[in-house]
Amino acid sequence: MSFKTNIVLLMSILIVVVVSISFKLDPILKSYDAFNAEEVYTVTYDYFLKSSDANTYVKTYLPQTNDRQRISVENVSKDSTLVFSEITDYKGNNRGHWETELSDSYYSLNYEFTFEGKAKEFSIPANFSRDMSTDAEYLRPGKYIQSDDDRIKQLAIQLGSSAKNDKERISAYYEYVLSIPSAPIITLTDALTAIEQNRASCNGKSRLFVALCRSAGYAARIKGGIILQNVNKRVSHVWAELWINKEWVPFDALNNHYAYLPSNYLEIYNGDEFLITHTPRIQFDYEYQIKKVYQIPFFNMTSDELKSLTGFTLWSLIEGNAKQFPIHLLLLLPIGGLLVAFLKNIVGIKTFGVFLPVLIAFSLMKIGVFVGVLSLIALILCVGLVSYPFDRMGLLYTPKLVISLVIIVSIMIGAIYIGMKNEIPWLTTFATFPIIILTITSERFSRTIIEEGYRTAIDRLLQTLLATVICYVVVSRPWLPSVLIVFPELILLVIVASTCLGRYIGIRWVEFYRFRSILN
Repeated sequence: MSFKTNIVLLMSILIVVVVSISFKLDPILKSYDAFNAEEVYTVTYDYFLKSSDANTYVKTYLPQTNDRQRISVENVSKDSTLVFSEITDYKGNNRGHWETELSDSYYSLNYEFTFEGKAKEFSIPANFSRDMSTDAEYLRPGKYIQSDDDRIKQLAIQLGSSAKNDKERISAYYEYVLSIPSAPIITLTDALTAIEQNRASCNGKSRLFVALCRSAGYAARIKGGIILQNVNKRVSHVWAELWINKEWVPFDALNNHYAYLPSNYLEIYNGDEFLITHTPRIQFDYEYQIKKVYQIPFFNMTSDELKSLTGFTLWSLIEGNAKQFPIHLLLLLPIGGLLVAFLKNIVGIKTFGVFLPVLIAFSLMKIGVFVGVLSLIALILCVGLVSYPFDRMGLLYTPKLVISLVIIVSIMIGAIYIGMKNEIPWLTTFATFPIIILTITSERFSRTIIEEGYRTAIDRLLQTLLATVICYVVVSRPWLPSVLIVFPELILLVIVASTCLGRYIGIRWVEFYRFRSILN
């Protein structure tokens, strides 16, 4: 095609993209939500009971909005024979109270709300102030938190004996409680019982951690809630919170969340309380109905509103589909390919193939860039060196690739086995790497060794990893897949950008450094 025809084609694509986006832009900008929730669930408390002869009541704590969770669309079951009220106690907890005077009657109580949550990570300084203005209750021993017991005191002294600052002391307490074997104990477990049995569920571990902290003079408390998943459940959850520099910092020693709260943790109440209380000796049962809601994080739009947008979106492909991740990968692949093309044609980086850096970057999204890159370097170097003798034999490409595949699988199985046997988590991450991608990368690395030498092969590998990290930084942005779902026409701009890259005939950026003496 002529240059003029190319210009007309590219301008036509740009016009289509701009017109398509303009139809959706105004309602989407109006619905922008700065809260930017990472996960959304609808939650329903379902309580079933038969009233007794006297007044019958059911009390439960209700969640409240804070800086990391938003509670909205609250609905309470309506029944003329039931009286519902809400009160806020001195700890700041909101409590719902159902009561009836009718005897021998069956009731179904419901409390429904929408939860929007995001993860929050806290930074802990080496030393922090012990603000004594905090409620003294969080420094005193409790019925199930025996911080004044000599065994708790001695254990706290022993664990913190080598600590040089507050953070090290708290970390020592946390690591000890974390090391206690977990057990799904249904009965109540206090701090002392957790030590004696050396087994505990979330409530026993949390009480023990709080007891150790209080015995050392750190204000600490129990936090109650529910871990939200796309399933109905009867199990609630508790963790600990420590008062550090005028804020409550979470510690979950059951699920190993140190100063971190995941986005699906529903916070409900403060203190060592029971989530549900009711009239003794009545027939009572309960369940929490939890349903995940898929939505664009930074748009305050319902599913119906997204589907009714003028223009084309991909929302219908992911709505209600828990396996939406491959769709995101498909949308991100052209973006990553364009980025690699820019790095190769404009910057001058040399990589093993065009799409290998993008595909490896997708793998790093699951295991983390630091551990992933180090593991990848070790694996490729190992496979490349082991398969080198087979390359020297002059084997055909396909049989040689099969040999590389066998070597990779053997190394991965060995690493995973050692990691699981010796509890080395980073070794088990080898299982998350796509084997075919590793095989092709290792094969190209070993072939480059033969054709161009070790130095060139290692240099090419490092440049490939550099391109991979750059791709990872771009494609791992949490907002990018959501934007492409709402504006899929943006993918057409990759064609325009790639056409411009294809016509670039200037000096690559690395050449400015290579020929700097001549240019100067």
